[in-house]
Amino acid sequence: MEEKIKKFCNINDENVLMIVLAFISFSIGIWSNYRQLWLKSIGFDVVSISRILSVALICSAIISFVISIFSTKVKIKSVTLMCIIFRAIALSILLVNRNTYIIKICMLLSIMCDVMFSISYYPLLSIVNKGESAYRKQNLISYLAKDTGIISCGLLIGITIGNRIFDYNSCLFIAIISSLMGAFILILFNQNKYYKKRNVLPIKKALKNLYKSKINNYFLFTQLIMNISYGIVFGIMMLILTNYINFSVSVASIFIIVCNLLGSIACSLFIKHGKDLSNYASIFIKYGTRVLIYLIAFLTNNIVFFVIAIIVAHITGRILDDKINGVYVRKIDTNSQFLFGNIRYFVLSLGEGIGTYLAGYLIQISFRSIFLGAAVFTILQIILFVNLGKIKEWGIWKLIKNI
Repeated sequence: MEEKIKKFCNINDENVLMIVLAFISFSIGIWSNYRQLWLKSIGFDVVSISRILSVALICSAIISFVISIFSTKVKIKSVTLMCIIFRAIALSILLVNRNTYIIKICMLLSIMCDVMFSISYYPLLSIVNKGESAYRKQNLISYLAKDTGIISCGLLIGITIGNRIFDYNSCLFIAIISSLMGAFILILFNQNKYYKKRNVLPIKKALKNLYKSKINNYFLFTQLIMNISYGIVFGIMMLILTNYINFSVSVASIFIIVCNLLGSIACSLFIKHGKDLSNYASIFIKYGTRVLIYLIAFLTNNIVFFVIAIIVAHITGRILDDKINGVYVRKIDTNSQFLFGNIRYFVLSLGEGIGTYLAGYLIQISFRSIFLGAAVFTILQIILFVNLGKIKEWGIWKLIKNI
């Protein structure tokens, strides 16, 4: 039946998975940005929101990691499909329920499903196409779909459609429909014709392979510190833009899209023209730039520098992600890649959760305190890279020459 539908629609298996990614990324783009404002609209304050999101991120990181280890014995399509379905159920409950405890549980479940989808999707795609083009296409579709979700709902909020005002519940409803569409289309994908018993190393042996090198440990710890800094600035970004910088929701949405666009353009330029630049030099320059603008924003306490700091952080974040991750991931043994991916997503979610939690407290002291907190963790990250080694190999004069 699935094959007949795909033949009728003239789409292959890879395109089926890309369409699924588009629907789910669209849904994630909507909900991950507007859930903060949705919580505020039903009576939660900023500190409570940061606690809910941070605890959900940390718990989902732990639970997702445990589930992903046991899921090595299950077909990846089943894991991915269950993530989408449970996510849609959690969001549907949020739409009709206002009990505080149930809201917290559903937030945890929806964020956990987001993490699990991220962990399971690429292994699912790789059984159809293992080429580099598939990875690039995945990133492109994911970014475009998320941005489309952000901007479309951002521009519609407050507008009357028919006899109803488009609000955050409307955003939630669209996110649910998009998830269900993704689940329906994923059913069309027949994994059986690709499925072979996965050559998964025993957990103890895989972990031993991962941690026999100090580089892996340093890299993962650096990822943790990176996302703590990220969570401090971006964990409650929509609340920051609308409540402290006083952007309207539509302006805040456009601002985020522009930041994403600038980040993508800068990333492309950096890859094209920065080929000869040492990885360590580029890391130092980009993180150094971020520390500098964070400190300027903190010291000046000026809204213009607050906005500039957010833009610079966004741009440098995208450049660094594309520049450094592959350097270390490629060093991982092929049979350990799936487990390493799970550990990395666990570390990233844990870091973002900690950062989001800290943001709620720092913002109580003063809004500019979040930039000082982010600067401290970014400096720590630079120190970690110094200990990771090799900076002494190029020195300041070689750094200047390579720019």
